[in-house]
Amino acid sequence: MNQFNNPATQSAATDVGLRSFLMGTYRKMIFAMLVTMAVAWGFANFVMFSNGAITPIGQMLFSPIGSLALIILIPVAFGIVGAKVQSMSVMAVNVFLYGFAAVLGIWMSSIAALATGLLGSGFDPYLVPKVFFMASAAFAGVSLYGYVTKRDLGPIAKVAFMAFVGYIALMLLGMFVPSMAIGGGLYQIITVIALIAVCAITAWETQQLKRIYYGTVGNPEMATKLSTIGAASLLLSFVNIFNLLLSLFSSFGE
Repeated sequence: MNQFNNPATQSAATDVGLRSFLMGTYRKMIFAMLVTMAVAWGFANFVMFSNGAITPIGQMLFSPIGSLALIILIPVAFGIVGAKVQSMSVMAVNVFLYGFAAVLGIWMSSIAALATGLLGSGFDPYLVPKVFFMASAAFAGVSLYGYVTKRDLGPIAKVAFMAFVGYIALMLLGMFVPSMAIGGGLYQIITVIALIAVCAITAWETQQLKRIYYGTVGNPEMATKLSTIGAASLLLSFVNIFNLLLSLFSSFGE
């Protein structure tokens, strides 16, 4: 029997292709994450003095204006790339991925510096690596769920997006109006809700990658470009999980 007329063979080939597509996406994400980590480490001296105090550059990065600029920049950048992806080259999309990874590295260095400065002498030097491994485990778990589940995660993702946007709005409000900043147990509860929301979004993103693969069969160049954009989106989700966990555990030590 001709194997190309065998539905079982076609299904197996599709599954192999899907796994290859997803593995390629996660491979790109890991390489981009290495860029993020390298930039964060290299930029650390610019955001924190050796005595633990935050430098003027670090204060500017984590100022209300700096945070708002980053929050606006991210969706605008994704929107521009998404709108022009048809005409962009594979190289240009790769430049976007690694440039975006570098920006996230600068942001992460300021987050880590802020956590260190808030906790002062009580800062656990192993907190960041602990949180990194926790974030990795959480990310892997929700991504696996997004891959294997048959349930449409779209409705859940919509609620999760609204919850996360609400969290960002509350944090920005606290930055611009310190008297309205949320602290204590309420802050921890809101952070946990935001963490759950980002995990739900990550699972949905993985499910979307499966749909992207099936929608680009026969167009390998577009599949490569959309895989790269997917890697950038997953990297952002991982960084959000990491930052939320770091903020949560830092709040326990204040």
